[in-house]
Amino acid sequence: DPKVYIETVIDIHKKFLKLVQESFNGEQGFTAALDKACGKFINNNVVTQTAGSTTKSPELLARYCDALLRKGSKAVEETDLEEKFNQIMIVFNYIEDKDVFQKFYGKMLAKRLVGQLSASDDYEESMISKLKVNIFISI
Repeated sequence: DPKVYIETVIDIHKKFLKLVQESFNGEQGFTAALDKACGKFINNNVVTQTAGSTTKSPELLARYCDALLRKGSKAVEETDLEEKFNQIMIVFNYIEDKDVFQKFYGKMLAKRLVGQLSASDDYEESMISKLKVNIFISI
């Protein structure tokens, strides 16, 4: 389930980020170690190993985005959705196979738009803007 997977990854990141910030005053070395560990964890974990592929995390992230952006999504409140988009960007930054995410996301976006299944054009634009900024930063 993409929702369970991504929200678990986000919760783990939040927990350890809070630990680094509170216990080590956000010291750069500890923050860098956390970033490195998160990158390894997100790209290589039980789920990716079971699937036999490092492309599982980007696929699940794209499916999670699709679920949030579809009509009838339970995360309807705009403030909640923007916060979820920001959390998605945190996970996205750690993903090694961004091109795999882009492929899955693009297909799902096209299906939402063609089938008029999108919850809101504004939400779609917001998500795409965040992706553009993050892709540019990671180049």
